[in-house]
Amino acid sequence: MAENVLENSVSISSIPYEVLYQIVSLIPLKEAARTIILSSAWKHLWTPIQVSLNINSDQITSQESGQQMNEIISSFLKTYENSYQILNLSYLEPNSLCKEALLLKAIKGVEKELYINFHGENAAKLFGLTIELPLCENEHFFSLKTLHLRSITGIAESFLPSLFSSCRNLESLSLEKCNVLQDVELKAHDLLQKFSVLDCEKIKHINVSSAPNLKSFVYQGPLVKVLVKDAPKLCDVTLNMKGTSALCDSNEFNSEDLVHLLASFKDVETLTLSGWLLEWLCTRITFDELEFKFEKLKELSWIDCCMNTQKRDSLASFLNITPLLENLFIKINKKWGTITRSQFQQCCPQVWPDTIPIKLDDSQLKHLKTVTFFGFKIKEENKMLAALMDLLLKKAIAIKKMSVAEPEEKLSWGVSKVPKSHLRKIRVAAASTRTCYSSKSSLLLTLNEECHFQLTPLQLKF
Repeated sequence: MAENVLENSVSISSIPYEVLYQIVSLIPLKEAARTIILSSAWKHLWTPIQVSLNINSDQITSQESGQQMNEIISSFLKTYENSYQILNLSYLEPNSLCKEALLLKAIKGVEKELYINFHGENAAKLFGLTIELPLCENEHFFSLKTLHLRSITGIAESFLPSLFSSCRNLESLSLEKCNVLQDVELKAHDLLQKFSVLDCEKIKHINVSSAPNLKSFVYQGPLVKVLVKDAPKLCDVTLNMKGTSALCDSNEFNSEDLVHLLASFKDVETLTLSGWLLEWLCTRITFDELEFKFEKLKELSWIDCCMNTQKRDSLASFLNITPLLENLFIKINKKWGTITRSQFQQCCPQVWPDTIPIKLDDSQLKHLKTVTFFGFKIKEENKMLAALMDLLLKKAIAIKKMSVAEPEEKLSWGVSKVPKSHLRKIRVAAASTRTCYSSKSSLLLTLNEECHFQLTPLQLKF
C-alpha cells in the first residue's frame, strides 16, 4: 500500500505553474513570499521582470523619464492580474555600455496592492512631496487600492506626481523610510481611508489639506508639525513621536504647536499617543484649561519606553479631558524613544524654560471599562505598577477588567484589589509563589499598608 501511495503522489516541482500561481494568489503577500524556499518551482514564481529605461543618465530625473516609468508600472500592473509579480526597473550607468543600475523594485499583490522600494543614493537636497489623488477616472491604475512607497530617492520628483494622478481607487497610502522628504501635503479624493508616514527622519511638516473619507492616520518618527484641515471622518490616529536628537532641529516648535496638534484630532475615537508628549506639554499648560476635550475618544493607547512619576501624573491629567473613554492601554517598550527633562531643556530652552506643577484631581471616568498594562516587568516595577492601578481604580468607577500582560514572559494577569479583611489569607497563599511564574501562581503587589493588589493568571493570547 505504501508503494501505491508513492506511485500516486505528486511532487511540488511537477505542479503546473498555472496551478502554483493560483495557490499563491490565495495567500497574503508576506506569507506568499515565503514559498520561495519550498522548491525551485516556487522560486520561479518570484523571478522578477527585468526592464531597463531607454534614457540617458542625465535625464533620469526629467519629466520624460517619469512618464516612461509611469507607463512601465501601468503595464506591469496589467500582467498576471491574479498573481504576485516582481518588477526590477533599471537604467544604464554613466560611461557604461552594459552595466545597469537598479532604480526601483516593485511588487504587485493580488489584493490590488503595489509596493515600491526605491534604490540608489538619496538626493543630497531635501524636497517636498505633494500628493494629489484625482477625482476623475484614469485607466492606468484604476483598480489599485494599496500603495506603499519605501526609501524614495531623487527620481521621485519626476515620477510620483504622474503615479499619484493615476490612482483613482486608492484606499491606503504609506510612505516609509523616505529620508529625502522634508514636507508632505496630501489632497485626497473621497476613497482614501488610510494614510501612514513611517520613519521619515528628515520630515518636518505634514499637511492634510483635504481627505473627505480618511479614517486612519498613522505617524511614526521625529517631532513634526501636523496640520489636518478637511478630514471629517478621521477616527483612528497614531502619533508615535520619537524623542531623539531631531528635537534639536525643532527650534520653531512650541507648546502652542502641540496644543494645535492635539486639537486637530479631538474628534477621533481611537488614539495612540507618545507619553513624553503629554509629559512635556504638562510642563507648560494644564489640560483642564484647554478649550477642547476629546469628547468622542473611546480607546486610548499610551506608549513610551518607560514609566515614571511625571509620566504617570501627565497621563492622569490628560484623562481628565477624555470623559467617554472606555478602553485604556498603557504600553511600555524600550525600543520607543523618549527624552529626559535635562535633554529637552538643553535642546530647546526657549520652548519650555520652566515648568508648571501637574495638578491631579478626583474627576472620574464613568465609562472606562477595561485597563491593560503591556510590557511592565512585575518583579522590577511593582511599586509604579501598583501606584498606577490605585490611581486608575480611583478614577474609574465602572471598570470591569484590569490586566497586566508580559509578552516576553508569555504571561497575562488579572488584577483585583484586595480588601484589608482578606489580606492575611491571600498573603499566606501567595507567599510561597511570589517569585514563581508558573501557570498556577498568584502574585501580591503592595503599594502601602492600605493598598494591595492580587494578580491571578489568565489564559494566554500571545
